[in-house]
Amino acid sequence: MSSSKSSPKHASKNSFKSVSPFDMFYQLTYMSAMAASGISRAKVFEIASQSKSDAAMYFAAVNTLVDEFRYDYPEACRAIGLKSKSDNIKSFLLRLSDALRSGEPLADFLAREAEVMSEDYENGYERDLESLKQWSNAFSSIVMSVALIVIIQVISAMIYSMNVTVMGGLVFTGVVMAGFGAWIIYRSAPQEVMTVKPSLGSMEQRRALSLFRSLVPAAVVATVSLGLFGLPLGWVLIIGAAIILPIGVISLRSDRKTTKKDVEFSTFLRSVGGMATSSGTTLKQALTKIDLSSFPYLEPDIDRLSTRLQALVEPTVCWHKFGLESGSRLISEVSDIFYGAVKIGGEPERVGYLCSLFTAKTTQLRAKRRLTAGTFSGLATVMQGVVAVIMIFVLSIVKNFSDMVTTLMPANTDSLSTAPAMSLGMAQFTPEDLAFLTGITVVMILMLGLVSSAAMIFSDGGYKLKVLLYLSMLVFICGVSFLVVPPMVAGILAGAV
Repeated sequence: MSSSKSSPKHASKNSFKSVSPFDMFYQLTYMSAMAASGISRAKVFEIASQSKSDAAMYFAAVNTLVDEFRYDYPEACRAIGLKSKSDNIKSFLLRLSDALRSGEPLADFLAREAEVMSEDYENGYERDLESLKQWSNAFSSIVMSVALIVIIQVISAMIYSMNVTVMGGLVFTGVVMAGFGAWIIYRSAPQEVMTVKPSLGSMEQRRALSLFRSLVPAAVVATVSLGLFGLPLGWVLIIGAAIILPIGVISLRSDRKTTKKDVEFSTFLRSVGGMATSSGTTLKQALTKIDLSSFPYLEPDIDRLSTRLQALVEPTVCWHKFGLESGSRLISEVSDIFYGAVKIGGEPERVGYLCSLFTAKTTQLRAKRRLTAGTFSGLATVMQGVVAVIMIFVLSIVKNFSDMVTTLMPANTDSLSTAPAMSLGMAQFTPEDLAFLTGITVVMILMLGLVSSAAMIFSDGGYKLKVLLYLSMLVFICGVSFLVVPPMVAGILAGAV
């Protein structure tokens, strides 16, 4: 069902989307906050159909049955609930039907259901985190296995003749396997959007987006140009990493600040709601009375909100912009609920409390996710560094042995004809073969770094441009490895000889 005006009579069961526990939790918080104002049953259902969650379509369908087919609300909830493909929304609509039929106060029922759904959401989220932990370990194993396959193939080229097709196929297969591991990380992590659209978000988010549009093309042009001019590969990678690093650093700062804002927002809702109720003032006046020093990260946003309200800008617009400019999707959605419920007559303290519970539960669960993601990111960074060092180490050994064999082999063709037959594949390496080995090693390291960076941001779930921080660190490690490892290998082999 794509519209509230669509008739469920012509809609199949597949027209209803599945509703996640988070969407159900959000929907029930939204409805309970609105119902706390004492509005009519019909108004609650009308507002419920306008929420931003996937559950809204079910209430739009209920309204359609009531308005167009003359159902009463209990029967409409039951009819739509039986057609639902989501067990959680089906169970809720059937319980709602019974509550409406029995005459139970709607506000009390919705508040209780929101509390129960909070526990269900928490349990589901923690199960997803456990799955994420297991798959993050599996991802590390996949990346190491892929690297070992390529390393073994490179070493085998020292004994047998090198097959370009086979080695290219192995590299492609390895990249696909690593990409599959990153996709598994994406699927196993809790599905949620933590930030607003960057172009509408906080100053840091907009600055990071602006830098992304300018520095990423600059990094590509610079690395290609420096490579063509013959600068050593290690320095090319380091310079490329340095160019994109500012994007990642600003994105990281923005993400951390947004996280702090989410934590403070729960307390802010209770404070401004309690102040408005206890003093009998409006939200605009309450904002001027609360102590903003308790909210150091939100203080600039609250000041901006209060200034706009004092300037008599439309309050709905002010609160909506406040949510967007915070950069947090959670603040953006909950601030709309909070002001919308107070606007239609809800008691600020009660509405603030209900919205605060939703915000606090979400931020607490995300803190657990960040702990898991932080551990995985550290492990993946170290693992990628080890993989890069090992692959470059093996490549350097191959190159040095190739040079040694070329030096020791007699240059005179007559001597070669009288010398014992040699089947060493190393002796058959050409400069083109070594260039190919170098190329697949570089491609493999960079692709694994890119896949690992994507897996880190999938597990973290924060501001997406933060992936450039992980990528720049991994590329920097690769660049340093290309500068340090080959001379070290040359020194070891020279000492051995």
